Amino acid sequence: MAEAPGKDPEHGSGMSLHELPDRSIITLYGEIDLAVRHTAGPLCAAVAERALPLVIDAEQVQFIDSTGMSVLVRLARDAETHQYPVSLRNAPWMLRELLDVTGVSALLPADDSARDGAAPALSPTTTDDSPTTASPG
Repeated sequence: MAEAPGKDPEHGSGMSLHELPDRSIITLYGEIDLAVRHTAGPLCAAVAERALPLVIDAEQVQFIDSTGMSVLVRLARDAETHQYPVSLRNAPWMLRELLDVTGVSALLPADDSARDGAAPALSPTTTDDSPTTASPG
């Protein structure tokens, strides 16, 4: 699992990549800001290299700024370039509103079937046995 921690990983901000055999799942948590963007490069590269369907789970996002949005745009553009689907799940209302206002929702479609009774993208028991870590640098 690749990580892109925020400035205060102890209090839970960042992104993590779960590499499943048939897809990549990125979990966003806490504050997605400049500190996360500085460490997100290796995680984004790993997703693009895999070129599998990507699900971005934003349920735990508490705050996102323009630099955090730039990471989402990069993930969406990489998916477009490498021709694999990308979707956003469980986005809080403030993130949905920001995506709509900025036009990023056209690049990053919301898929909230998990909220409508379907199985979630990543169950709490799903794990990956090959962790990789990207540390701030």
